[in-house]
Amino acid sequence: MQDVPNWSITLITPTSISVELLNNDCYATDPFEVFLNGNSLGMREQKSFSLHGLEPGHSYELRVAGKDLAFSFSFRTEDRREVIYHSSREGGVLDDTSGLQQAIDSLAGDEFLTIRGTYKVTSLFLRDHLTLHLPEGSRLVGETDRTAFPILKAEETVNGIPLGTWEGCADDSFASILTGIGVKNVCIYGEGVIDCNAQAGDWWVDHRVKRIARRPKGIFLHTCEFVSLEGITVCNTPSWNQHPFYSRHLKYINMQLTNPPDSPTTDGIDPESCHDVDIIGLRISVGDDCIAIKSGKLDFARKYHTPSSHIMIRDCLMEYGHGGVTLGSENSGGIRDVLVTNCIFRQTDRGLRIKSQRGRGNLAVIQNIGFRNIRMEEVRAPFVINAFYKAGNDAYDSRFDREYQEATDLTPVFKEFTFRDIVCENVWYGVGFFLGLPESMLEKVTLQNITVSYQPDATPGEMAMTAWKEQFLHAGFVCENVKLLELDRVYFQNAPSQKYILSNVEEVRE
Repeated sequence: MQDVPNWSITLITPTSISVELLNNDCYATDPFEVFLNGNSLGMREQKSFSLHGLEPGHSYELRVAGKDLAFSFSFRTEDRREVIYHSSREGGVLDDTSGLQQAIDSLAGDEFLTIRGTYKVTSLFLRDHLTLHLPEGSRLVGETDRTAFPILKAEETVNGIPLGTWEGCADDSFASILTGIGVKNVCIYGEGVIDCNAQAGDWWVDHRVKRIARRPKGIFLHTCEFVSLEGITVCNTPSWNQHPFYSRHLKYINMQLTNPPDSPTTDGIDPESCHDVDIIGLRISVGDDCIAIKSGKLDFARKYHTPSSHIMIRDCLMEYGHGGVTLGSENSGGIRDVLVTNCIFRQTDRGLRIKSQRGRGNLAVIQNIGFRNIRMEEVRAPFVINAFYKAGNDAYDSRFDREYQEATDLTPVFKEFTFRDIVCENVWYGVGFFLGLPESMLEKVTLQNITVSYQPDATPGEMAMTAWKEQFLHAGFVCENVKLLELDRVYFQNAPSQKYILSNVEEVRE
């Protein structure tokens, strides 16, 4: 046994345990064998893993053995009585929302609900002290008729915060398949599937048009506390897959979040004005940013001044999205104390992406952000900081004027950013795109111990979304309105087409 622990328990439920191996490997590690009460459960590679099918209130001995890895410990599952839900509407054809909601609402404090089978639903509302189990083979399938969904009204508030929200503003929105409003002490776990079924309806057609209300998310948490989600797959969501909103003390563990790569604005997880969020061991493949940390637009920031803070992202695999981990663009309340580590980004358009624009306000301070020990595979543009971010629905106006404007209380602030211990294999467009405002320059961008290779047969493209749609191929660092660019041990395995493309950069330090 080692003196320094090389493992951690991340969650225990009535029928499962989740464990994380603590090393510097990204997402997966050397194969290791797992034993439960002396019986082998086979070989594994994913650093964060869960064991399901345990008995409530039972004691177990878990042992792990692998290369340079050996530990064991005892644990006891949570002691709750199982209530099994199975109704005549099983099969996913007839709506069973009312039956499932009644089962959720009638649970006693020492019980947990196991849903067996496939059920069609609109929106289920969570309650305090709920443990909801979706075992392997269970499936919740979303209704496709939008008129059947409850609406969260923009003018209604819960805990002082508007109930309906859309892209950083108050707006009527449909409730999600699982909706938590002001609930505490909730656990949703298992190996089952929440299939929102958006592809079978019109949710992705003219997706920016508001029809009755804004599109639902997969799971929406409004002003919730102490919520854990583990193991489940959430797929085919009408808009964002997971949207925690003004919530605290959240865990997302070993989930699968999947949407088709061409599904519009179907982000993976978007914590908005949230505090203390752990995102561990997830595999995310979606139609937009895999993880996008937000804090609302200007009106929300001035009313509630709630940044997103203390967010940990580790041991995750992000694939095919627009960005691996993104900050913004709705960041008016500020974002601070974020650490992204031990992750793999695979074939995302951008890797570590910070996006903002004029008008977000001077509370939009992004600070103490750490990106380290990350592997990027065929990421088109690994590092992007873009103060001129232009979304597809943004009209061209003074926000996108490249010339100097006097700073006001609407001007965002850009401080220091450090990217460390990162391998970028087969880059397409360029390594770094750092674009500040002329009146609010990026103070300092540091890259330490970065290894870069380029994809030989790549084609040119946009490193960042701006009004000018500039394209690059095999570029090094494209920098504008930056006070200091610092490169410390940045290694190119093949030469960039142009190492520096600079405009209004005060100092480059190598």
